[in-house]
This record gives sequence, C-alpha cells and structure tokens, in this order.
Amino acid sequence: MSNKIYLDFKPTDDGGIIVRINYNDPDLAGKSAVLSVKRKVTVKDSDPVHGTHTLTHMKLTLRPNGHQVKIPPKTLKNASGAFPYSGHKIKIETMVELEVNDSVIPYMDTVVRRSLSGHIPGKTPKRARVTNNAKELIDPKDSFKFFKNLSSIPIHNQLATVLLMGIGGLLIVFNFLIGLHDQMAPVGMTWVYSHYDSDGDSNSPLVDALMGCGALGAGIWFGMRKQLRKYMTFRLNAKLSKVSRESKVNVSRLIAGSSLVDLHDATLRVVACNLEKGLYVRGSGSNRRTVSFSNPSRAVLLYSKKIPIITQGTPIGSYFDEEFAFEPMFKCLFPRQMVTGDHGLDLAWEVQLLVDDFVDQEAKGNPNAFLQEEFFKA
Repeated sequence: MSNKIYLDFKPTDDGGIIVRINYNDPDLAGKSAVLSVKRKVTVKDSDPVHGTHTLTHMKLTLRPNGHQVKIPPKTLKNASGAFPYSGHKIKIETMVELEVNDSVIPYMDTVVRRSLSGHIPGKTPKRARVTNNAKELIDPKDSFKFFKNLSSIPIHNQLATVLLMGIGGLLIVFNFLIGLHDQMAPVGMTWVYSHYDSDGDSNSPLVDALMGCGALGAGIWFGMRKQLRKYMTFRLNAKLSKVSRESKVNVSRLIAGSSLVDLHDATLRVVACNLEKGLYVRGSGSNRRTVSFSNPSRAVLLYSKKIPIITQGTPIGSYFDEEFAFEPMFKCLFPRQMVTGDHGLDLAWEVQLLVDDFVDQEAKGNPNAFLQEEFFKA
C-alpha cells in the first residue's frame, strides 16, 4: 500500500495546512480513512517511551484521483507554542497520520506517516547563543560543612537529621544483608529477592538489593538536605504574571526571608533554563521500570550579586535593592511546549542563594508567568 499512496503538504495564507492525499490506485476510491494531526515527542534513548498528543482527527471517504483536506490554523495554534525542535534528549515534531481501512484485505490496515513542518511558527525560532553550562548553572555543586550546618539549625531539625541518617543507614545495611543472603540462598529459600524475574530469566538478588539501597540513600539524602536548609527562611515574595521582554523586577521585592546565623560571602543568583522532558525504561524482566528525566538544555544568568556578610535576622531582601530584566530569557530560551504531562520542552527559573558553609537555598518560580508570544518577537 505504501507505494500506492503518499502525502504532501501545502501551507495556506491564513496559517493553516492543506494535506494532499495522492494515489494512483483506483481501488482506493471509496475506502474509509482516518486523518489525524498529532504532536509527537521522540525520546532519544535506547529504550524510549515516546509521547503523543492528538490535535484533531477526521473520518474520510477517499475520492477518485486523490483527496485533500484543509487543517485550519486554529487547530495548529492549539498546539501551544508549536515549533519543530531537536535537542540532546528529545525531538518534537508535528505528524500527520493517515489510516486507510482496506476492506478487501481486512488485516492489511495501513498507516502512512510523514513529519509535518512549516506550520506556525514555520521553523524553529532562532535563539541568541548561550555559553553557560546549563546543568551547572541550574544545579550548581553544593559544598558545605556538615557539622557547622547541623549546629546552626533548630534543635528539632537537628534531631530529625540525625534520625534520618541513623535509621536510614540501618535500613540500607539491613537491605544489603537481605540481598547478600538471597544471593547465596538456594532457589525457593530467599527472603525478598528472587533468583528469577517475572519472565523466568536469571536474576541477581544482590544487584536488586544494591539498587534498592541506592534509592533509599537518595531519599534519605533528600530528606537530610531539607532539614539542613532550616538555618534560614528563603522564599519568593512576589507572584509574577504576564512577564514580557520589557519587564523588570526589583530583587528586594522578589525574595523574602532571614537567617538564624551570619552568612559570609553568599551569592544570590536568578537563573533560567529550558528542560527537555520525557520517559525511558530501565532494568529488565520484573525490574523494568519507567523513569522520567528532565535534562537542562539551555540556560541564562539573569542576575548575580555577592554579599560579604548577611547578618543574622536581617531581611535578606534589604541586601539586594537592584532591578534585573527578563529580556535575556526571551532572547536565549525557547518557550514552553509540553506535548503531554511528561513529554516536551519546559521552562524553569529560580532564585538561588549559594553559601559556602551551608546547604544552598533555592526558590522556584512559575514557568507560566511569561507571555508565550514574547518569545517569538524579533
């Protein structure tokens, strides 16, 4: 069937698309078909989970000598900020899918796909060059003095941190010993981890236990860091909305909080980045699991200032009485286009307080605060 039918596309003056279904087989006339327009995220991984969102679909009866359908501009605009994108981890494109039902040979249902580009905005918008390492900018390495940090937080947070460390350590050791026992135990005499997965393939209980230890350790460390941040309060004080290229914000009005101890050589930064999001599968057999990822792809530094000392109890905003502009975001980053809840290109921005002796602070902003159309201005 694929050598008898094909698609091509023609943009219309009003921003829509005409899909032309071409075929030279007279037997196709009168066949029923379904035409769909979809946004698709292809995950660039060895074991990917792709994401798709259908913008519209329609039933057709194919006419003699070919068929054409107009996709109105409203349908394409419903794909918020839609444009083709290809990054390190994902590729985003608009697809036209045609499914023809061949009633002569029922089991030979045919799907013909071709990537559609040239819709609104027509091509990937040009962005200004960025030289920052996106991952390092949005997730800087955090070095701190554990016992100094621990002694600077309230007593109940100290106890919570110690309990997390102690109980968590015991759970990790206990889980490891179970895995070691099950690795050496005969089949049928294991406690938790089996020698075979759900498909009947050979499995290593010790490897499964080590993976569980890793997950436990990550959860415990996350909980401890949350407690260690209690040496101060730190939050966004302003809710931004309808932010444009011309928008400027005074930092002192953006943040709020104070510290329980003096902070030396602290740096406040406002950063923003694009995030490539998707899913992939890891493991095998009964251990197969779907993992989500959020990979920083482009990043900009919007504001940075270092303060020699932030004194105990002083409102932090009083040290940063300057304005900064969001314009670099619109010049360097792509707008959001999340195709599904898990797949697409996202936007993130946050205020960071980097302190040498203590766990760094961060306050994440709302990615929906920015006007989408501002990203497409020249």
